[in-house]
Amino acid sequence: MPKLSASALKARIDQLQKQLAAAEANKAPAIKKVRALMKKLGVTVEDLRDSPTSGRRGRPAKGSAGNGAADVASKTRRARTKVAIKYRDGHGNTWTGRGKTPRWMADAEKAGAKRETFLIK
Repeated sequence: MPKLSASALKARIDQLQKQLAAAEANKAPAIKKVRALMKKLGVTVEDLRDSPTSGRRGRPAKGSAGNGAADVASKTRRARTKVAIKYRDGHGNTWTGRGKTPRWMADAEKAGAKRETFLIK
């Protein structure tokens, strides 16, 4: 990044302060909209604090009581089934063949092993 003069830096600071003021001005209406929506849905700040999630982007944790819309959505989802293990090595490492190739398999292939040798028959 090229060096800027003191006057250029001051001009840049002024520009950024104006952008910050504009962003702050947009914050109040957004908060007002959120509060109105929370009131309409009957959601409180405590509801937001006390709703534990399982770390999966806001989905309620297993067994927790969610809102009505989330309960309906979870009932319509298919139940996940376990996938059979397709590959196994001599050290007990396994892989279903789905997703990213595990490190143990990638290392073995780099060493010259064929993937077919790990197939479970």
